[in-house]
Formats: sequence, structure tokens, C-alpha cells
Amino acid sequence: METLREIFSSDLSEYWNEAKEINDRIKRTLGPSFPYALSERKRFILYSVVRYYNPEVVIETGVGPGVSSTIILSALNKGTLYSIDVRDTLENGKPVGFLVPNELRSKWKLYIGKSKDVLPNILREIKKIDIFLHDSEHTFENVMFELNMAWNYLKSGGIIFIDNMDFTEAPYKFVKEKNVKLYRLSDEAGGFGMILKK
Repeated sequence: METLREIFSSDLSEYWNEAKEINDRIKRTLGPSFPYALSERKRFILYSVVRYYNPEVVIETGVGPGVSSTIILSALNKGTLYSIDVRDTLENGKPVGFLVPNELRSKWKLYIGKSKDVLPNILREIKKIDIFLHDSEHTFENVMFELNMAWNYLKSGGIIFIDNMDFTEAPYKFVKEKNVKLYRLSDEAGGFGMILKK
């Protein structure tokens, strides 16, 4: 399992410290509900890399209560986050992304629908992306679809994150086809992977 310092040849610890405060706020609001939400170590990794990379365009699939959305939006400086979720209301009756603070919503665009229906339209509109996070339906077909779609629009030097990377063989098949490396950043809850586009 690689560390961020090894991958980026840079010390991201200052961002890790910033992420702690944001994570504490999320935990207070979320409580014990939504155990499937992005785990704590993954939150720190995601925040640190987004802060370090300073992207203009980020896309995520799978929003739920809005843990990853809040993390990404908190780390964004100048950019916009495009989020896709298949539903608009969660099992507790609250809206998708309810965790996202009002002060961050001006740089957030939320789309409701299946990624296979919504993602191609977004990509055609924005043309290039810096960072993509897959965290929606973890079937082989859906993961392959999202990774291939994102790859086609990913800038050189761009990043793909894959949550629950071990739920299907798709990430491993994808990197083999593209002849790129799949970095394992966390073993928590199905693993958290990252692909860099040279």
C-alpha cells in the first residue's frame, strides 16, 4: 500500500491536518448513521489530494449524505464539483447531500439519475476533467463504464479515485487494458484506489 508522500514526492501533512477539522464537523452531524459513507481515512486522503492538486473540475458518482462532496468542496479553491446520485432522497427522508454546508454550495452542481444516463452529458458539456471519484453502483459493468468515460475526458496528469475497489475486478481489468498503475491508498471498507493519467 503506497503513501501519498511516495506517490506525489511531496509532504501533504498540512492538508491532512486541515482535513481533521472538517472531518470532526462531519462526524458531529452524521453521528452513527450512514455506515456506508466514506470512511475517515479515505476522507483525509481525498481532501489532501484535492487540496494539493487544486483542480478546476471534479466529478463524483455517488453522493449519499454528502460526505465526499463536503470533503471535495472544502478542498476546492477555484473549481467546481459535479455530483451524480441515482436518488434525491435518502433512507432517513433527508435530501441527498444534506451534509454539504450552504457556504460551499455555490461551487456544487448536483445531478439526479443513473451515471450511465447523466455522466456522458456532463462530460460532453465540460469537455475536460481533473479528478474523478467513482463511488456509485459497484458492479463490474458500471465501474468499467464510469472509468472508461472518465478516462476519455481526463486531463493529462489527472486522477481517478475508486472507492470499494475490491468489490469487483473492474479496476484491475481497466488498469491492465490502459497499462497504468492502480495505487492502493487504503484497505478500509473495500479499499480505496487511485489511478494517475500520465
